[in-house]
Amino acid sequence: MLINVLDPNDQQHTDSTRLIALGVLNSAFEESGSHITDFPSLAVLITDPGCKFLFQLARSDNPAVLNASLRAISTVFDTMRKHLKLQQELFLAFTMDRLAPPILPGTIGRKGGIMASSVAGSPRSSVPSSPALGPQSEEKAADTGLSTPSRVLVVPAKGETRDSLLETLAQIARHPSFMVDLYMNYDCDVNCENMFERLMDFCTKV
Repeated sequence: MLINVLDPNDQQHTDSTRLIALGVLNSAFEESGSHITDFPSLAVLITDPGCKFLFQLARSDNPAVLNASLRAISTVFDTMRKHLKLQQELFLAFTMDRLAPPILPGTIGRKGGIMASSVAGSPRSSVPSSPALGPQSEEKAADTGLSTPSRVLVVPAKGETRDSLLETLAQIARHPSFMVDLYMNYDCDVNCENMFERLMDFCTKV
């Protein structure tokens, strides 16, 4: 199964094999992405393990794998956007974190920050977990009364990686109703982070 080939923790497959699988999947998303959700079993494969592995590969040190995974992510959001609300929230937050300056511990968070519950065993089952995004200790912060950062601390992207992430973010944002959908689906939802507000802040400051 092509989805399983993408698993970066599976030592049976090499990066070369994953590049082939990413190319095939990207073509499938381009041609039939809008119809994949008509088949529940296929939709589950994409929204759960598929997105999880793609997001993990988007952290790869191999430039070819990184670019191929970002291209596939951009395509899957373009064709299956309305079925990937939580996955898009996670990816946009992570992308902006990597493109923004580091956040120092003690930063006061906003509503619904992307913390441990969103990246490592989220109670919202359709959010793919990503062990590479280290969790924050919310319980410890609650016990001590200290504020915690609203986002997981990640290493800022540099060089070609930064360019690729910026290009992917721009590609995702090219959808005609992207900004309106962002505000309606996230900022107007008390269970989600204020993604529209955060993106505007990101664009004006970064």
